[in-house]
Amino acid sequence: MPSLKTNPELSKAFVDSVHAHSPAEVSAEELHTLLNSPDKGVVMVIDVRPAEDFNNIHIPGSVNKPFQELHYTQFVEEVAPHAKQEGFALVFVSAQSPDVDDLAAREYINEFSKTHGHPPSDGAVSVLLGGVCNYVQCYPS
Repeated sequence: MPSLKTNPELSKAFVDSVHAHSPAEVSAEELHTLLNSPDKGVVMVIDVRPAEDFNNIHIPGSVNKPFQELHYTQFVEEVAPHAKQEGFALVFVSAQSPDVDDLAAREYINEFSKTHGHPPSDGAVSVLLGGVCNYVQCYPS
């Protein structure tokens, strides 16, 4: 199956709209640097795995919001005060990415857009490439 970028049957407008509402991607190294930067803005790492998996292993400072239990309207409101701050980053993570972290990020972007009348700032919402498994392998605590 051809990718969205190379599928000649899809219009450029459709492809652009899909990418416009897609989360950015961040590597384990980029997230680690972001979390440990002295001049960082507000960084929220949302782990969408089940609570049992989160309790076994997680990224330090991350918050567990299991995908099946996440209420996006409420979550958008919960995050809203932080989302207005310069340098705000919301990173969704799962066991291995792309996975439900990508779905959660897209749902957040859609709900944010409905609530605020515009999408989040470019790059403000992302998913962790390789997921939690890759991150903790690179940066064991």
